[in-house]
Amino acid sequence: MSQLPRTLVLSDLHIYPDTPPAVGEDLARLVAAHPGARIVLLGDLFDLPLSTPRRSQRETVAAALAAHPAPSAALARHLDGGGELWLLGGNHDAEVGTDGFAGRLVAALGASPGAVARVRTSPWFFREGDLHLEHGHFYDPDNAPAHPLVVQGTRSLGVHFVEEFIAPAGAHHYLQMNDGTPLELFLASFTKYGPRAPHVIYRYFYAALSAMLKSGPFYRVGGEVEAGRALEPGFARELGVGRDLVEALLAHGAAPTMESLARTFSRLYFDRVLATIAITGGLSAVAAGKPRAGGAVAAIGALGMIASWSRGHDRYRGTVPELLAASADRIADATGARLVVFGHTHREALGDRYANTGSFAFPRGAPGRPFLEIEGSAERPRAVRRYWMAAEAA
Repeated sequence: MSQLPRTLVLSDLHIYPDTPPAVGEDLARLVAAHPGARIVLLGDLFDLPLSTPRRSQRETVAAALAAHPAPSAALARHLDGGGELWLLGGNHDAEVGTDGFAGRLVAALGASPGAVARVRTSPWFFREGDLHLEHGHFYDPDNAPAHPLVVQGTRSLGVHFVEEFIAPAGAHHYLQMNDGTPLELFLASFTKYGPRAPHVIYRYFYAALSAMLKSGPFYRVGGEVEAGRALEPGFARELGVGRDLVEALLAHGAAPTMESLARTFSRLYFDRVLATIAITGGLSAVAAGKPRAGGAVAAIGALGMIASWSRGHDRYRGTVPELLAASADRIADATGARLVVFGHTHREALGDRYANTGSFAFPRGAPGRPFLEIEGSAERPRAVRRYWMAAEAA
């Protein structure tokens, strides 16, 4: 059996210029405490769609690193000291998997040119023996790309909302609420943003309506699927895996929500939004002395709301953590993986065959910043949950 090097896996740091400095400082301390280790950043290291004004990928990454010098210096020392750095593209930083990114990153970090040999990047997954590492967004309909090897393709619903709602509204709280309903989002906006709440809600509706206009018959992916298929043989060779493994994973990917106008309409709860508007408007008309017309409109709204609720509260057919856990089981069955590791959900999971890193940046009440240490061999890997204490608690 081939023993794995000391391997740390963490995900979802969402680094951009306004990320709280403590996130980068804690990453720097973690890296410095594990010299020579293999550090796997499992996607969404950067939050490229949050760039305002929008810049090129290279400019956005450079600005993020410049704003957080501590982790940049720590990663440079790690690489120059012989440590490894593996990076996977996530839905917020798919460009990590583009050709030449490793060299540009090494240069931006200020590491020696030879350090590029210890950096691996992938737009989709890594596989070492029976250990499968992937960000996980390919199994989430709202964030699934048309093809996981086409990293600069049509935006998913999730990325669309980051660029058109979260970034311009400054509503960064919603990075952690990607499976909430509009009502939950609206109520949270008054709690989190106070006087800015009306603008936040306006930007939500702007993003939602523009998403509708880009979905279904307006969803254009051009030749992305064909381009991705053409890249599959080279990708498989580079990773040292069989084409059959790539095919098996493709078979379990999610269909993007925006492929369907009906699914987009349903996912955005527009039926419930329109029913609420009808009920409110009808009752207002009744109060204004128009009982017959107002009552009819309110009744139509009420019937629409009943019909909506009869279809079920959950428009995901399971929460994102549930979808990824089920996908991990299918991947293990289809490819023989003994351990599948995802990020993306911002929620931790730990089992014999599936583990989720949780989010290093958003611990969600955990005793520290969550990450995983992979122990054992490539043939029998196992995940151990770790927590890195924040500087003020250390």
